[in-house]
Amino acid sequence: MKYTRVLEWSAEGGDIRFDMLGEDQETHRLEVSAECAGVLVGALAAESEKFNAEGRDQQFIRPTGMQTAKTAEGEPVILMTLKGGTELPLVFKPESLSVLIDELEGLMRSIQPGSQVRWR
Repeated sequence: MKYTRVLEWSAEGGDIRFDMLGEDQETHRLEVSAECAGVLVGALAAESEKFNAEGRDQQFIRPTGMQTAKTAEGEPVILMTLKGGTELPLVFKPESLSVLIDELEGLMRSIQPGSQVRWR
């Protein structure tokens, strides 16, 4: 079964739910524990590699827009808008925000002309 687009998604009660339109024009639901979301993304990237072994571009998420926000509990959020308008919210612990900022600043320095990438 191929899915042509995500119709709706929600994150409630520790689960992420996707309602997707299938090539059969029916709506199909996928529910995943939020704790498994990272593993699911990795598995989907690995599976998509089987379809296009020559290109690795499909393993990347390329947002079309990005903004910041806070949850009701005051947690920092980065909202990434994906192609098609779906938003991917990335929620961080407040104490990890300075680490994220340091990592992003390091990334900015590493992409400057003449810079060298150092792996830790």
